[in-house]
Amino acid sequence: MEHTILFFIFGLLIGSFLNVVICRMAEGETLMGRSVCRSCRKQIAWYDNIPVFSYLVLGGRCRQCEERISWQYPTVELLTGILYGLVGMFFFSPTPFGILEALWLLVLVSLFISIAFYDLRNMEIPVTLLFLGIAVALIYLSATFFLFERAWPFWTTALGTGLMGAAIVGGFFFLLVFLSHEKWMGWGDVWLGVLAGLAVGWQLAFFLLTLSFALGAAVGIGLLALRKKSMQAQLPFAPFLVSGTLVTLFLERTASWLTRFFLW
Repeated sequence: MEHTILFFIFGLLIGSFLNVVICRMAEGETLMGRSVCRSCRKQIAWYDNIPVFSYLVLGGRCRQCEERISWQYPTVELLTGILYGLVGMFFFSPTPFGILEALWLLVLVSLFISIAFYDLRNMEIPVTLLFLGIAVALIYLSATFFLFERAWPFWTTALGTGLMGAAIVGGFFFLLVFLSHEKWMGWGDVWLGVLAGLAVGWQLAFFLLTLSFALGAAVGIGLLALRKKSMQAQLPFAPFLVSGTLVTLFLERTASWLTRFFLW
C-alpha cells in the first residue's frame, strides 16, 4: 500500500510536467524554464504550482490576472496520479521483471495522457510522442524477450504477441485511412494503433478496438443528445484509443489479481 501512495504522489508531479508538454509543444515553446500563466504570461510562484492543491486553493483562477485556469491542469495531474497509483498497485513488484514492467507502463501512461490531451486541444496527434512511444515499447519488449523469455516459442513471448498486435491494430487503422483517403482517420491514428497493439498484444487486439470504438460512440451520442456537437462535427479519436488501451491493460491485470486473491 505504501508504494501505491508513493506512485500516486509521483504521478501528480509528473502530471504537472505533462501539462507543460501538452501546452508548449503546440506553440513550439521550449520545455525548460519556469511555468507562466497562459493568459497574463506572468511567472507562477512555486506555492501556486502544487499539483491539484493549488488549483483548488486559487479557485481555478490565476493569482495575478484572475483569469480562469483550464480544467486540463488538475485533470491531467489527478489522472496521472491515479494511473501511476494503479501501476504501483497491480504491476510493480520488487523483482527485476516487476520493476522493468512498471517503468515501461509509467512511460506508456505518461505518453498516452500527453497524446490524448494534445489531440483534444489541437485535433492532431504529435508524431514525436508516437515514435518515442513505439521506440520505448520495442526496447521494453526486446529486453523482456532477451532477459526472461528466450527459451519460449517466439510468438508466445511479449515481443512476438506485441508485434502481431501492432500489425493487427495498426493495419486496421491503415485500412480506414487508405479506404477513406484520410476522411475517417488520420495517419497519427495508424501509428497510435501500432503503439496500442504493441502494448496489449494480438490476444487483446479485438477487445481493444471494440472498447475504443464503443467509448467513442457513447461519447458521440452523448454530445449529440446534449446538443454539444452536430452530426458533421469531428471528434478526436486518440482519447478513446488511449482509454481503450489503458482499460484493457488494467482489466487484464485486475482480473488475474482478483483470481489469485479469491483462490488464496
